Amino acid sequence: MADQTPRLGLGTYTQGENWDHTDTVEALDERAIVHGPIAERPTEGEYDDELFYAIDQGITWRWDASSEDWDYFSGQGCPGQPVPGTSHFEATRSEVTRTVHARTEETPVWNVEAHGIEGDGTTEVGQAIHDLLETVDRAGGGIVYVPPGRYLLERTPLVGDDTILMGSGRSTVLDGARTSSDEGQALLSNRGYDATEYGGASNWGVCNIRIDAPESNGIMPAHAENVRLENIYGDAIYHHHIDIVSSKNVVVDGYWATRGGEGGSDAPVQFDNQNAGTGWNSVWDGKRQTTVTDDDTPTRNCTLTNFEIDPANAPEYGVHIHRDGNESITIRDGYITGCQHSAIRADTGDLIEDLTIDCVSCIENARGISLGHVEDGRRELTIDTVTIRTDDHGLAAGSGLYASGFDGATVSNVVVDGAFTNAIIFDDMDDLKMSAVTAKGARHQAFRFRENVDVTLTTARATDCGTAGIYSGPGSSVAYGGVAFDDVGSRVVVDGETREWITSSSS
Repeated sequence: MADQTPRLGLGTYTQGENWDHTDTVEALDERAIVHGPIAERPTEGEYDDELFYAIDQGITWRWDASSEDWDYFSGQGCPGQPVPGTSHFEATRSEVTRTVHARTEETPVWNVEAHGIEGDGTTEVGQAIHDLLETVDRAGGGIVYVPPGRYLLERTPLVGDDTILMGSGRSTVLDGARTSSDEGQALLSNRGYDATEYGGASNWGVCNIRIDAPESNGIMPAHAENVRLENIYGDAIYHHHIDIVSSKNVVVDGYWATRGGEGGSDAPVQFDNQNAGTGWNSVWDGKRQTTVTDDDTPTRNCTLTNFEIDPANAPEYGVHIHRDGNESITIRDGYITGCQHSAIRADTGDLIEDLTIDCVSCIENARGISLGHVEDGRRELTIDTVTIRTDDHGLAAGSGLYASGFDGATVSNVVVDGAFTNAIIFDDMDDLKMSAVTAKGARHQAFRFRENVDVTLTTARATDCGTAGIYSGPGSSVAYGGVAFDDVGSRVVVDGETREWITSSSS
């Protein structure tokens, strides 16, 4: 890919940087479209982003008020108006502009319409898009633009190195058509999903698309590296809209989910690892499925940010951290609601290293953050500026916040509010530091350090809890100070060891 590639009305993209989507093309159904021969096109548009479809050219033009000119928007083209990637373009480009990419500086975008790929909602185009992505990969990468429409992907197209698949926001819809016996394979994945370690496609991305695919899994980076998924709209799906499998340096920035999965595993987002013997996570070539290589490659250094999970169908989890081996996972700047088990869940017994949850609101879920039980082997947990609140007493269950097995954890600026069994529980934690934490409304204990927890608790508040403000269980050592107790059954219940090193108030 060139160091800087101009885009037709889409800003610029510089390799290694985030693309600028502030002026991304909006949905066609939000525009007025005028039809007529090119000779009748007005000298200027009435407003910015107005569209004019030239019926004799087969081209849609967009008025760009900033440049005071009509820009190419989409269409097949004709000999008098070549479009990148078409036979007309190939026939008219000069030897001066001929390059290995088959593109000029002015025509960098591979428009799927120019290759006869229509999003009419009835034609299966998965193989055609896959073939086009192979062409782009052979050319060294590029931007593949998918105009507004509904595209039926009867197979899993595979994205290659240095390639961006770009839609037009919610108006570009991907649907994975599958038979009832083939449900659940990936909607979209990458070349090299069957490689080892991080040997799959790198430096690729998907942005500005909507997933509405009740029969397939979603976007699945697998054995991939340096991936950016930006502005993804998640509607119906079988398992997960985004399933990151044995990949590293994946950023999901801008994700909005209106539904969870309809299949047996239904978290909208999953951080996953293809451990040895894993029989799930596969691509579909239209005839058969092939699973991702199961070589225990960990998912590493991945981020979910700027997101909202507000599903109408009550999934089990909002974000699922699945299987052994996740490393350096960050979940930040988001909102999760409507989950029947946990807003954020890690499996019991699975190891995690360096997990950060920052500036996340978990509202009206059965539980907030639930990092399932393991005695040891986890390292480095940071939870900061998090609100967990469930006002529905019938929904609240278990603990608002639970973690176990971490060596080195910091919990700060956290509020847990709701009729959970216990507000906050920890097991088997070494060097746990908690500050500016409020636990309110639990049926039993505010802070329950159940077994083998070494913790320092400061500037905290336990209020409106049925049995105890602080419970120190067997093998636990709790140093606390500056803790306010308000309407709790007992301030402290000790089966382990406590040390009050600053006077704690009663209100």
